[in-house]
Amino acid sequence: MTLRTPQLADTPRLQHLVTQLDALLKSTADEAAILANGKPLLAELVAQDDWLPNEYAQPNPERYQQFLLYADPDDRFSVVSFVWGPGQATPIHDHTVWGMIGMLRGAELCQPFAKNAQGHWKPSGEQDRLEAGDVEAVSPTIGDVHRVCNAHSDQASISIHVYGANIGKVSRHVFHEDGTAKEFISGYSNAKAEAQLEFPLVPYARIRETLLQRQEIAILDVREEDPFAQCHPLFAANLPLGRIEADAWTRIPRLDTFIVVYGTAFNGDDLALPAARTLKRMGYTNVHLLAGGLQGWQDAGGEVFRDVNVPSKSFGELVESKRHTPSLSAQEVKALIESKANVVVMDARRFDEYQTMSIPSGISVPGAELVLRARALAPNATTRIIVNCAGRTRSIIGTQSLINSGIPNPVSALRNGTIGWTLAGQELVKGASEHFPEVDDATRAKAAASAFAVAMRAGVKRTRMDDVNAWLADPTRTTYFFDVRTPEEYAAGHVAGARSAPGGQLVQETDHQAAVRGARIVLCDTDGTRANMSASWLAQMGWEVYVVQGLTAEDFTHTDTSPLRLPETQGKVTSVKVEQVKAWLADRNSHTVVLDFSTSAQYIKGHIHSAWWVLRTQLKESLTAAHKGYRYVLTCQNGSVSRFALADVQAAVKAGVDVVWLEGGNAAWVAAGGKLQTGDHQMAVDRVDRYRRPYEGTNNPVEAMQGYLDWEFGLVEQLARDGTHHFKVI
Repeated sequence: MTLRTPQLADTPRLQHLVTQLDALLKSTADEAAILANGKPLLAELVAQDDWLPNEYAQPNPERYQQFLLYADPDDRFSVVSFVWGPGQATPIHDHTVWGMIGMLRGAELCQPFAKNAQGHWKPSGEQDRLEAGDVEAVSPTIGDVHRVCNAHSDQASISIHVYGANIGKVSRHVFHEDGTAKEFISGYSNAKAEAQLEFPLVPYARIRETLLQRQEIAILDVREEDPFAQCHPLFAANLPLGRIEADAWTRIPRLDTFIVVYGTAFNGDDLALPAARTLKRMGYTNVHLLAGGLQGWQDAGGEVFRDVNVPSKSFGELVESKRHTPSLSAQEVKALIESKANVVVMDARRFDEYQTMSIPSGISVPGAELVLRARALAPNATTRIIVNCAGRTRSIIGTQSLINSGIPNPVSALRNGTIGWTLAGQELVKGASEHFPEVDDATRAKAAASAFAVAMRAGVKRTRMDDVNAWLADPTRTTYFFDVRTPEEYAAGHVAGARSAPGGQLVQETDHQAAVRGARIVLCDTDGTRANMSASWLAQMGWEVYVVQGLTAEDFTHTDTSPLRLPETQGKVTSVKVEQVKAWLADRNSHTVVLDFSTSAQYIKGHIHSAWWVLRTQLKESLTAAHKGYRYVLTCQNGSVSRFALADVQAAVKAGVDVVWLEGGNAAWVAAGGKLQTGDHQMAVDRVDRYRRPYEGTNNPVEAMQGYLDWEFGLVEQLARDGTHHFKVI
């Protein structure tokens, strides 16, 4: 049975106590003051017996139980429920730290002990009886050794203890009356509390304060993309459990980053703990669990958002609300096109999205290219420019980019993008291929000057490569270094150390590209336009952002990309070559089953014949659905993900079943002359790894598209309620 992790936010009463204790400990380190001011707080909590979750109130017939309710992330204090069965008692023991005991239910007897001249432990003073609502204190300075028992022989009793440390970690002592002692560490009766000893819980309040102070934090939602898209905090980054080994070092480059993990799968399995352990194995040293998980976040008053790339989409809505970005309806744009008006339509999405469906006469000009290319596409200042995307964000940002840069042309967004076009009953074009043009030196210089001015207004900073290299090597601060030109330009030659992140998509997908909120972002290009315009938006989104100066053509000559750095696997991985797998699959008696851990989109695009698509986050269900085999061959697009699933599969199948890894994955299969099969057959579980955007594809339900637009319209209000974004609009 899966037990629930201790939850701060199970009750507002407990949350109030924790908040007040946190403030008290920040205000003073004097023990007498802590006890004097803390006892009334605990008395307030135990005065009401309506808040303790039942799972933390269960007696055990054989022994008293200590359930962890909350442990401070810095181990300054902990709160536990002490549950006594009838007649149960402790040995003589100490605590070594200050503590407060509040009686919640029933009664308990407490007998203090002291050493006599012979070194024996003897009762010291009268036995105290605590009734419901009573509070007392213990400490090495006022008396720390006692024996406690349930005052009732026919019912359970419960007391709430607050200690000046994580008491489940503290080395303490049990004493015999003859004076001999034995060290012990109590631990906790709730099994998952043991995980908290490994990974402290962080409450919503601390995360909010970290965001408000612009300190670095990576809030990781380790569910698959679809459940993530249904509900998550504003700055949560989606890093599914099954992809942590392959992606974490790239997305969170600094190993002592403050990381907070949460996530529960559709089947109820807690994904946060195995994810945290994976991160720890990879060398991350500052990993925490979100107190109460996503529900705890909500119970504590945290705002939650749906969909993906929400920071960028909500920012786009804020821009439109502040700048009143001009837009035209689908009907108005269609009329302009059909009347042969002096108009040019620029599609600000990725080229593959543009090819899927586009506005008639539209030209592909991905977001960061707009300011650089618009004058070449519309050299006459009277030409109206229409900027579109699938929904709203990229068309708003693209339109406002052109306006901010001072282009003389009239510019408007296509209101609601291709969704609005479809809702108006108008036909989209499929398979369009019109690319933006190259620009001459004069146009390039004019665009660069205007982009520089916008960047200065937004607060973008300047730097040089010596500083960038030092920042990238700095273990105390996270720096992301991006080349914001097109992928084709990057492949032809780039600055060493820079990652490809086309500027329009970088602004659209900051949560994916820069998972550490509060990090430093550095951008570069060859023209001075794309980096400055992209940086201007990132600065307005609250990032500390720099553009590299002083680069020459020689700096953009690196064509090698660093190989993907991967951690060690758990245990030995038995790898096999393509030829061996082909031989096994040709022999039906070998009972070989191929399990493909690619994304579902990659699997549908091409997979080894007879392979099953599976998910690590739903491995049990995947193996139940797939054919049973004497041997399982694990693969994925390039082998980088599947190799880490081997230990999981090996643990889930019967002893004696072989589990091997196809070296190089499906890419190696193709390189060796193998063909891939397309289609969505043999999908072991639902495609929850992929959230289908309401604007994606060409056959979306009208209700879904309209619902998506309605959601976008409400994002500005959500931003105001959340209050942690630091967005500003120039």
